[in-house]
Amino acid sequence: MKKLLLLAAFIVASVGLNAQTTIISQTNGVAPDANEGTVGCFQTNSQGQRTGIFETHYFRAYTMNANTDIPAIQVGVGNLAFASGITNFPISVKLYKSSGAFPGSYPSGLTDLSSGGVTENLTINDTMSLVTIPFSSPISVSSGDVIVAEVFHGAVNGATYTMGVTANETAIGYILATQCGLSTPDDISTLVAGADGKIIIDLVSGILSTQDFFIENFTMYPNPVTDVLNIESKNGLNANEIKITDMTGKVVKVQKDATSINVSNLSAGTYLIDITTNEGKATSKFIKK
Repeated sequence: MKKLLLLAAFIVASVGLNAQTTIISQTNGVAPDANEGTVGCFQTNSQGQRTGIFETHYFRAYTMNANTDIPAIQVGVGNLAFASGITNFPISVKLYKSSGAFPGSYPSGLTDLSSGGVTENLTINDTMSLVTIPFSSPISVSSGDVIVAEVFHGAVNGATYTMGVTANETAIGYILATQCGLSTPDDISTLVAGADGKIIIDLVSGILSTQDFFIENFTMYPNPVTDVLNIESKNGLNANEIKITDMTGKVVKVQKDATSINVSNLSAGTYLIDITTNEGKATSKFIKK
């Protein structure tokens, strides 16, 4: 069975951001709240209980008012629920330039600026949060460009996911879910009474300087990792200290003057890695299998 359902409101807690980060937002800078509903295209059983989720695309469109670089998209994550044996939920983000007003330009009028996009594996720890997903390199856009941001997930039996929402959203959110009869991007607010489409898909201009510094100066592999995480310097910078923090903020490992760190004793999940150098701090994320 399949069903497009109105979901109850979801609290989405803001993640702290570096002061140099600018969010190009349709939310007027107001933190997400618990006063809004959204929709999802869910697999359901004969009793109407959600048992999984179908492939779904979410969109927002921006008309740029300045030339800038977009190094990341910030996504509001609502509720995540996994059946036994499922440990993560992959979402992908893409950035397009539109030849005209969206969604009338879909699909032929969209040009992918993000080289196929990037994928982030969400975990239960990402529930009720804002997740910043960086592109492999910043994407340049120009004043007057119509830029469309997309969040996509595939069908997953045994997992459910909802977008985070905020009452202060000022523009339309769109959904495309062919299994629920939505074959083109539809205004969420027109689909189900009480769902106003105030999903959070924000552009980031001037990504966290520490993340940008990491991308420019270090390579980290393998990711996901099982045993040893290797840190390779691109420009000869020494990693004076490597600190690993779990998603609750607890420091779980610290190592001095290292090019690798053994993480075999860490539990499976997503971790932050901070590298201190003589020229600044570099920050990234990795997944422990």
